[in-house]
Amino acid sequence: MKKILIALLATATVFFTLVFTLGTLSKRQNDVFQVAMVTDFSDVNDASFNQACYEGAKEWCRENNKKFNYYKPTSISLAERIKSLKLAIDRGYDVILCPGFALGEAIAEVAPNHPDVTFIGLDISEADFPSGFVLPDNVIVYNYHEEIAGYLAGYAAVKDGYRKLGYLGGMEASAVIRFGYGYVQGIDAAAEELETNVELQYVYGGQFFGDSEIYKYIDNWYKGDKADIVFACGGSIYTSVALAAKENNGYMIGVDSDQAPIIDRDYKEGICITSAMKGIKQTVVDKLETLYRGLNHDKGINYLGLVSSEHPEQNYVQLALEHWRMDNFTVDDYKVLLSEIMNGTKIVSSDVSQHPETSSYTTVSYQGSIK
Repeated sequence: MKKILIALLATATVFFTLVFTLGTLSKRQNDVFQVAMVTDFSDVNDASFNQACYEGAKEWCRENNKKFNYYKPTSISLAERIKSLKLAIDRGYDVILCPGFALGEAIAEVAPNHPDVTFIGLDISEADFPSGFVLPDNVIVYNYHEEIAGYLAGYAAVKDGYRKLGYLGGMEASAVIRFGYGYVQGIDAAAEELETNVELQYVYGGQFFGDSEIYKYIDNWYKGDKADIVFACGGSIYTSVALAAKENNGYMIGVDSDQAPIIDRDYKEGICITSAMKGIKQTVVDKLETLYRGLNHDKGINYLGLVSSEHPEQNYVQLALEHWRMDNFTVDDYKVLLSEIMNGTKIVSSDVSQHPETSSYTTVSYQGSIK
């Protein structure tokens, strides 16, 4: 009887120890996995990649009962970005989302000194980090094949009937250039297939927001019969294009997320025929989940692109399906195009060192930067 009692006590001790240990681990997990986001040049309502990152993080944290907050630097200086990262760390956040190339140098300054904090960079290329910087294990970066998204938009626009096109990029960052050069390639591929001449006006704004000077520049494209449709690529710089398109009965293409709803609401319904999207929101949700569950996660710098032609919504670069406003280029045509890119029938170059080569059907006017 005594032996049985001792055995029961031992079993109870193990049981309560296990319960206490699991409770402690659960509490610790809840305590340490807190998510913060630091913006770059824009705010979380930019209708572009900052907003997509914010919405993805907020959604995941709400569903998983995790603390989330975001920090916007008070100026565009490197010192302020570093300050925002350190502030998030000081307040106990141990997973920090960093969307935008401008955060590369700040990550390089802060991350090596905080190995217990995980930094997830979005849209940050190797060139955006200081020369010679080696990413520590606590930094994971996700970039996108923007050249494919741009190609899809350019190809679709020409196939749908547009012959005079424009491209307004933000600052000459790698992602913006890839979008633009992909757009050129897609336009030329469609023009060559149709054996029709097209013209493209190409310029950078020199910033990631719209203003009166940029509006006047794009307004001149519409008024001067130089462009019927303009691809606006660079945060909230789309506002200048949307206003000019509205006042000239023109059209536009959005970027990063499906911008049609906000452009319909704030400018004119129907002028945004599609958006060249990056799956930033889905990336944030997927990667936070992977990290939190302790699954094997990516390391270093990664590039995300196409994964399916039959289910385009699964791709990390895509055209907006929900607001499809093209008549001559159908969703079925889109799926065929995706298949051709995925199987190598159509090649999209990611080279940003020189302007893409084009056929005799395409005339491109490269106009430098407005500012």
